[in-house]
Amino acid sequence: MGSRLPAFMSKRGLINGLRLYWHFKSKSKAAIRLPWLQQPVYFRGIESDARMFEQLFINNEYDVPVNFQPKTIIDLGANVGYAALFYANKYPQATIFSVEPDTDNHAIAAKNTTPYKNVQLVKGAVWHEAALINLVDNGYGEAGYMVETGKGPNTIKAYTITEIMQQLNTAIIDILKIDVEGTEKELFENNYQYWLPRTRLLIVETHDRYKKGTSKAVFKAISEYNFSLELSGENLVLYNNDLNA
Repeated sequence: MGSRLPAFMSKRGLINGLRLYWHFKSKSKAAIRLPWLQQPVYFRGIESDARMFEQLFINNEYDVPVNFQPKTIIDLGANVGYAALFYANKYPQATIFSVEPDTDNHAIAAKNTTPYKNVQLVKGAVWHEAALINLVDNGYGEAGYMVETGKGPNTIKAYTITEIMQQLNTAIIDILKIDVEGTEKELFENNYQYWLPRTRLLIVETHDRYKKGTSKAVFKAISEYNFSLELSGENLVLYNNDLNA
């Protein structure tokens, strides 16, 4: 944690950098107000929350260039809602649809996102077909829950990306963020032909360490379309050249 302090102060200034540092170091569960966020933000006093917040608001891994004004943003794998907070504050005119399957993650995400009227948070998972699927903990921590087909002790509803587009009444996804702990393999192997070419900007983290073949599935699918690739932290950033011409 100590190594984070210089980066915190460099990116967020002396006072706010110190405030964040001590908030994380003390493992505080209290809400904290920060000047770049409209509303207080909640943590659980655990490392995964600190790490994800750092990725979003210190390393700015989702703050990538766009040449359009986003109207529709889909956030798959919302965790505790930090990506939704980033987008809600950066693009206040956009509609943000966030999906999170885990009960504990969803509860904190709800506290974080409820004050933002442009964020719709749903408890569920994403899959390549509408189904009931089972949430499993394979020991990767709060940010690493995975899903498998079939019913089980943690059965949840799964949505397809096409189904989400229909709920939002949109034919175009301006920004699609996917961080779903290996499920990207199924998403990019099946039924992607409708939503993928209709996505302007795709930000996806692949998880071959959890499920072999995820990166291969992503690259195979996007090779069928006219995307340009950049990297930002752990994420592949893919621009649809046909929609962004």
